Amino acid sequence: MDEGTENEVVNYGATHGNDEAERSEEKNLEEVYEELGLGKAQYYTWTALMFVSFSDVSELVILAVLIPYLRCEWNLSLVFEVAIGCSVFFFYAIGGVLFGSLSDKIGRRKTILIAGFILAVSSFLSAASINKWMFLFTRISVGLCIGANFPTALVFSSEITCAKYKEYGVFSLLLIGNISLLVISIEAVLFLNTFGWRVFIIVANLPILIAIVILAMVPESPRYLVASGQEEKAKNALRIYFDWNNKPFPENLRIKTFNDERGTLTDVLKPQFRKETILLSIMYAGNIFLIFGLIVYLPFAVSRDICGGVGSGSIERTCKTLTRRELLDLTFISAAGLFAVTLGLLVAKKLGRVWPIKAFGIIGFLFTASLLVCINLNFTKASFFFIKFFASAFNIIIWIIIPEIYPTVIRNTATGVINFWGKTAGAISTFLVYFLYSFSPLYVIIGFVIASLLSMIGGILWSKETKDATYEEVMADCNHAD
Repeated sequence: MDEGTENEVVNYGATHGNDEAERSEEKNLEEVYEELGLGKAQYYTWTALMFVSFSDVSELVILAVLIPYLRCEWNLSLVFEVAIGCSVFFFYAIGGVLFGSLSDKIGRRKTILIAGFILAVSSFLSAASINKWMFLFTRISVGLCIGANFPTALVFSSEITCAKYKEYGVFSLLLIGNISLLVISIEAVLFLNTFGWRVFIIVANLPILIAIVILAMVPESPRYLVASGQEEKAKNALRIYFDWNNKPFPENLRIKTFNDERGTLTDVLKPQFRKETILLSIMYAGNIFLIFGLIVYLPFAVSRDICGGVGSGSIERTCKTLTRRELLDLTFISAAGLFAVTLGLLVAKKLGRVWPIKAFGIIGFLFTASLLVCINLNFTKASFFFIKFFASAFNIIIWIIIPEIYPTVIRNTATGVINFWGKTAGAISTFLVYFLYSFSPLYVIIGFVIASLLSMIGGILWSKETKDATYEEVMADCNHAD
């Protein structure tokens, strides 16, 4: 990328006749966003993206809950059960890379609309599946689409406000993602054993339809449009945002745009980004290995005395669905994420990024390691609650950091790369849970401890503080890096 690509300068033409007034007053996009303020424009956009996040997380969770029901209906073998259970997670990782780069070329909004439509169709088809093969193929399509949606939505949410409010978009998406875990657990209690798994999938698919309707009325990210050389579209998007926030739009607004080559996968490993990309990938991979593994592991865990199963040898696979009590236990553990993302936001706003990511990583590792010393079932469930809590808090710090590190032209590409390593680790985790749990839960827990250790090490090594950096400051630093 050429030097100066990301200055994103906005010019206001002079309106007076004197010489000084005739010279253009230069303002960067950050200053324009400060004039825009925080209001309906951000709330409308975040609402649409929150439904995207809700749908994406729901699609990951419902499969873990459905496995026992599918096993009963289609008499699944262990191999096919693992294939269905891991399909969404593996293709989630692939979708993040494929669509991450695409989003930097065609825009955030268009990428989500395309992927969201395919997701809705695929999810409804999975509910109508006539056999296990049709169900498998539809879930692969679902995985590709949520791999596109979730990271793109996180980037979009952070690009429509000034630095003062930049954490709130990421917070809203991760908060609603954790709320969706709670809602899906409640829906499972209400629908699964009463109406069946097909109705359960249809109900869980409704949020993406709502997201598509709202997002169709929301303009593209002005920051993306400015960086990609689309001046008129950027002005139109800003005009809509100013109107929604009841702020006067300066009609003499002139925007200096850029039309350099879009970011590539190799850009994220350039010297100015290499260390941060590697550490973020390690931290996110370890953390998602743990989070995704828990999503699959917990339905097994709450249905038996886990401590009695550790080290006890082979566990028989049976056609057994979850009881109401077991579904409520899942709901309790899922609620940990709600408190965690709120704490993560508050701590990040107050203390920055470096010390919170170290603290959450260390404490999370200690709770995960406690699973190796199983005392009783209640102790284990409390451990799961706190493991989920600190993993979710760690996760929000990572997602707050990512948009602050990379310039607009490669932001979604970088997000896709980091997301790929994270979701690949998550896919491996789900495979190991399905496979190893049949032998002993101890093997699964050891995997969780190792993953948590990697996240903790990455957090300890992280040293770049970006709390007070605007996007322009980060971009200038990158453009002048050796």
